[in-house]
Amino acid sequence: MPEAATIAGTAAPAPLIWPERDLHAITSVELEPELPGNVEALLPQLHRLAALGDSLRALQAIDGSFTDHAEALSLAAASARLMEEIADSDAVSEEQAEIIRARARALTELRHDQEIAHTEAALGDPQPLTVLAGPLCTFRNKTHAPLHSVIACTAHRGGDELIAALDATSAEVLREVNAKAGTPQVTLGSIFAMQITDLIAMGGESNAFPKHFAYFLPEDEGAGHGNPNKTILFRNAYALRYERISKPLGEALLDGPTIGEGTDVADLLIAWMRGHDIAHAVTTPAAGKVGPKDVGHEPFYSLQEAIANAYGTAMAVTPTWLELAGTTADEMIALYMAESLHYLRRGPWNWSDTGASCIELSFLAANGFIEVREDGVIAWETPRVVEGIHQLCGALERDVVSAQEPAPTQAMLDRFAWHEASPIAPTLRALRDGSGAVPTSLAYL
Repeated sequence: MPEAATIAGTAAPAPLIWPERDLHAITSVELEPELPGNVEALLPQLHRLAALGDSLRALQAIDGSFTDHAEALSLAAASARLMEEIADSDAVSEEQAEIIRARARALTELRHDQEIAHTEAALGDPQPLTVLAGPLCTFRNKTHAPLHSVIACTAHRGGDELIAALDATSAEVLREVNAKAGTPQVTLGSIFAMQITDLIAMGGESNAFPKHFAYFLPEDEGAGHGNPNKTILFRNAYALRYERISKPLGEALLDGPTIGEGTDVADLLIAWMRGHDIAHAVTTPAAGKVGPKDVGHEPFYSLQEAIANAYGTAMAVTPTWLELAGTTADEMIALYMAESLHYLRRGPWNWSDTGASCIELSFLAANGFIEVREDGVIAWETPRVVEGIHQLCGALERDVVSAQEPAPTQAMLDRFAWHEASPIAPTLRALRDGSGAVPTSLAYL
């Protein structure tokens, strides 16, 4: 149910973040993180800290204020004591220990210290244990205020090694994509660090539904865009989300190649997500003329997510990245299609990620790169989808990234953003009417 906040003395619901009429289900899963021994020894403290985080968040309204300040201070003090214990452990690096202690001090005062978020974002090396405990942003259309959260995660060495290999070849791979897409003027701006972790525990707002599989720092700590920045991705949570939600949706509504039983889906997801993350930085000398004020905030950012998805997917299916991820183009496109269904299901009128999936799939359908049947099933072949993604990259670069005035950008939205006659409408109807048995979110045990 939507949360209530007190506004001018009256109760008002938080905005909806899922389609209201849909069936929603939650499935509990075991995270099963790969833990170093000294981190495993801290599990009792980490789980208590997460539970206290749930309690603290329960005392917050959606504007971030506490409904019982005295009780919140008591819970914060108990949390801070646990954080001091964790900081004293040999499982925590010296740099991380100082950050945890600073978080504990801020928490005892229920203070939002944005400088801590910038210090965390600047800690670029993988950490045996990362603990975020304090105000954190989740869904912008739920609340603009950061709300109390707890996250504990541990570095995944294999995942970090994959990121390093992907990053080392990113410039070469983008040149391959540009040659295929006809966008030689596209370059990359700043590339942010990405750390691959196993999630250990979540509490507070981050533990609400639906959950994120990654956080972007310092932005998600409500501290604006800093430099440096980093993404923390939860490898185990991301893979579980795919296996329990995206994969069943794909099995029901996709007619094309599938991912082999022996494939490590987590590595595919990491490669795809790294492409998406890097592709958020694509730019051209002509970029920057059209913005949210010209076409609307959510539509504009739907296009930004579509750009990242298109260029990121194109990078992920290059021979170089396929080899690094240990997969094939068939498997990578199967993953992309299933993930697109996952996002589309959330309602493309609700937020930018879902709007992007609608734009991408509608473009592919309208131009004959996929076939959308009357029952909503999508028939596809890998070479045609890859060709369509390259064409989508070219169209987005021309009509959005390098557009000199809003007309072509608006024309792309008018054609491919959500409307009742969208070429992807049969699939959305099938997702909303026939996938009630597939969960919409996961709970972590």
